Amino acid sequence: MKASPLKAALLALALGAGLTVAACGGSSAAAESSPTSGTITIIGYAGIWKDAYQKTVIAPFHQKYPDIKVNYVEKRSSADMLASLKAEQGRPNTDLSIMDQGVAISGNKQGMFAKVTEADAPNLANVDKQFQNAEGYGPVIMADAVALLYDKQALTTPPTSWNVLWDPAYRQKVAVMAPPSTLGLNLEAIVATMQGEDFTKSTTKAVARLKQLAPNVQTWAPTPDEYQAVITDQVDLSIGQNARGQYYADRSNGRLGVVFPTEGTVYQINTINLLAKAPHAAAAKTFINYALSPEAQAAFAAELPYAPSVTNANLPANVAARVVPTDGSLKVVPIDLDWFSGARDTWTNDWKREVIG
Repeated sequence: MKASPLKAALLALALGAGLTVAACGGSSAAAESSPTSGTITIIGYAGIWKDAYQKTVIAPFHQKYPDIKVNYVEKRSSADMLASLKAEQGRPNTDLSIMDQGVAISGNKQGMFAKVTEADAPNLANVDKQFQNAEGYGPVIMADAVALLYDKQALTTPPTSWNVLWDPAYRQKVAVMAPPSTLGLNLEAIVATMQGEDFTKSTTKAVARLKQLAPNVQTWAPTPDEYQAVITDQVDLSIGQNARGQYYADRSNGRLGVVFPTEGTVYQINTINLLAKAPHAAAAKTFINYALSPEAQAAFAAELPYAPSVTNANLPANVAARVVPTDGSLKVVPIDLDWFSGARDTWTNDWKREVIG
């Protein structure tokens, strides 16, 4: 029997009201699974990195997706992030982690992170092939490289070689971030290459050379950081990252210099990683897609000079001149990060036993 028009209208109204109540009540599961709503938690770097990312990426993201809130948790290092994520594996509350690629690979092997496809984040298609994870895990979000930091008042001519760190003229005037810092581990790879050593087989020569550096090192853990150590005249030389070095150079009254020595450098690469048990995976994928957009990548590079990982980001000339080259023009010591993730602990222990003592 066909319902009257009035009954049909009342039935439709009742069903609509029921659906509205279901969507608003309980745990809001429907809203949380939507790519345009929910609250996501991101764990990432502290300090100037956090400030730059919130200003240039998170704030514009929220304007575009006002129903997605972002809770940013800051950590000092990628190692700290991984430890924090391990601690919450039983009851995960983090959705995304932005961390060093070498540490992220360790998380991939432990099943902590999920794979990300172009269906999840269409902008992944624009990521430079050299910065895409071959197995499909979190892509590179930005690139940088290890640089030599120097005091322009102490060294009026920019140094061109890493060997300046061993110069007796700088006894107790060098700062090095020792492992587990990735900077110290990268320095070991650079030194091994300088010694003609295949570091995938042995670092005996590199460790011996680093041990000779000890008399020049004032601190293996600069406080508050390696950049301020140079700016405030605690040391004349240090190792650091190009992007942060460029940032602090602008604020050092001409004191801090940043160079890439001729023997080469090592990429410092950050990835954006989706937690395998992310509470709000759909919204997190929306954020990944935005973070890989050309506008987000260019805005962050202008604020903190990291090189974009996407090929369609247009940088002003003054910004492009400050980010690390990724076009092959810079001499980069190649490191198989999948292999390196298994060598980190051994290298760190070598530093503790042999280099620092």
